[in-house]
Amino acid sequence: MKSLMVLMLLSGASLSGVLAEEVRSAGGEEVLETPGGHPIAVLLPGAVRRTLEEKDGYVRIVVEGWVRAGAPSVQGAIPPPTFPPPIQPPAAPGPSPAAPEVSGRITLRLSSGEVRYGAGARIVLLGKAAQLEAKRVALVSSYQQESRALREEIVALEIEKRQALNSSDNFTRASQNLDAAKRRLATKQGEFQALEAKYDAREQALLEEFKVVEVSADPGGAYRVGGIVPGEYRIWATFSEGPSVYRWYRPLTVEGERGLTLDLAAGKAGDDPFLVGP
Repeated sequence: MKSLMVLMLLSGASLSGVLAEEVRSAGGEEVLETPGGHPIAVLLPGAVRRTLEEKDGYVRIVVEGWVRAGAPSVQGAIPPPTFPPPIQPPAAPGPSPAAPEVSGRITLRLSSGEVRYGAGARIVLLGKAAQLEAKRVALVSSYQQESRALREEIVALEIEKRQALNSSDNFTRASQNLDAAKRRLATKQGEFQALEAKYDAREQALLEEFKVVEVSADPGGAYRVGGIVPGEYRIWATFSEGPSVYRWYRPLTVEGERGLTLDLAAGKAGDDPFLVGP
């Protein structure tokens, strides 16, 4: 009997030694006031705890440490610690308001009464209208000065060509005068074509400088320019059919989210309004 008591005491002492073993916490362990109760502390990495008892899946521990002298203490029940709320994923952005658009159709009304549509017509939306117009007006002024002189010379040479055969009673001499008038007229017409090409290049440079977006008309001549910021714009468009070239240059004001319809129609090919208009 005495031996049995000694064995039980030794066994209890051995269990007590195991339960009282000191363990250094890895951190993040919550300390509860009772098994399954409210949390009262969180062990930081390096905290030393001693196990006193195991019960229903919980371990009763003792933690020793130091606090600063004069640190405030709370009497009575210890409220549970507060933790920051979980981070919520950002809400998906809602649909943005629809930006206004400009749409229309390119229509050709021929002298025969036939109506055609400008399939593949080039349409360019131009921004910074005030700056564009200042440069365009300067270009128009230069073009008109140069072209006016050449046009007057061409008109004079056409009159000279018509009168050449009557310029002499000698048929040979009159024929020579006609040939000379034709050569001079062809030279001036070539100079005018070169002038047109020069200013066409300058016009295209301005289009590229102020272009916001460029689209082409569909087989039915319809076009659409979407996603436009409200403001002042210009619409430039051109369509070629054989030797005939049709051109348009129109002001455009976009306000709010309202869509605009701008149909472009022409009855005949004519001068380029970009270089002729005021």
